[in-house]
Amino acid sequence: MADRILTTHAGSLPRPNELADTIWERIDGKEVDEAKLEALIDSAVDDVVTRQREVGIDLISDGEMSKSGFSTYVNDRFSGFGGRSEFQADDVAPFPNLAMRLFATPSMAHLIFSNCVGPVELADTDAVHRDVARLKSALGDADPSTAFMGAISPGQIAFNYPDQYYGSHEMYLGACADALSHEYRAIIDGGLNLQVDSPDMAMAAHSRSVGSSVGDWHRHLPLAVEALNGALEGIPPERVRLHVCWGNIASPHHCDVPLEQIIDQVLKVNAGTIYVEGANPRHAHEWRVFRDTELPNDKKVIVGVIDVKTNYIEHPRLVADRLVQVGRFVGKDRVLAGTDCGFDTFIRWSQVDPDVAWLKLGSLVEGAEIASAEL
Repeated sequence: MADRILTTHAGSLPRPNELADTIWERIDGKEVDEAKLEALIDSAVDDVVTRQREVGIDLISDGEMSKSGFSTYVNDRFSGFGGRSEFQADDVAPFPNLAMRLFATPSMAHLIFSNCVGPVELADTDAVHRDVARLKSALGDADPSTAFMGAISPGQIAFNYPDQYYGSHEMYLGACADALSHEYRAIIDGGLNLQVDSPDMAMAAHSRSVGSSVGDWHRHLPLAVEALNGALEGIPPERVRLHVCWGNIASPHHCDVPLEQIIDQVLKVNAGTIYVEGANPRHAHEWRVFRDTELPNDKKVIVGVIDVKTNYIEHPRLVADRLVQVGRFVGKDRVLAGTDCGFDTFIRWSQVDPDVAWLKLGSLVEGAEIASAEL
């Protein structure tokens, strides 16, 4: 057991420009030298692992270097998807000028959510194994349990990719869970920890893909939890962390569902660690949820203490305060320090300058040291 608060982040980190350009070219349908792309990914993972170690992050990742985005990678690895879906958010809809600023961008043009038009099946069974081998190579002799790798949840697929095939939300979730179980198991079998990314658990209350089967979030959440737990069957919960967020987008967020309204479903996931936002102006006050909700003895919490939608660099004292607020209720040994979300959730879908992102992570480490001493 660590005698201090460990530090981590939500997975995605700034990608090198050449790698980003090459993946965008592939999305655009241009011919790409796959051997060159693999070499670029190898180099990027080596570099991002080194930089995380240098800044002092304890639990590190591959930065999602091989993926176009934390969820859009299903376009490359799974069959059954086609076309393009439309995303709507209630907090953006009243502000058309803001919508243009957020969505009429080159990044958005390369962010493709499609539709489920056939059986959801894993088409590239080797991709996750390549990712695992690449990260473990970059880790060298280090224990792989000090690293994690992200994968999408069944509920998030259903949230982003409207069903035009199954005709049943339950059946669609089940098919997604069956396909994802291979990824989950491969990451665990590789000795890494698994982070399941499930923003749908928070976002389904205020946003949707047109034609989605998700419907009322009150109905979706328990079904999504059931499907996810099915995909996690046989995996030790202590090896799993569940990341829930309200969307890594610089929108008003005034329609976000409060954490207190979804925490009961979040805690039902067979994950030993839950991971929620706690730094941005809309959710920084929600440390109170951990005062008012008893965290099960077998669970830990990663609290976001760095906002990834602003170039302000949080003062280490503020980071420490945020950790102490939660830690005094759940205990120093059960709180970890993280970012609210990823810094490069989709390629170049970032509000933060890459160099600033690394300084923010440095502040995260400093603040965790202060909080560790105080707790």
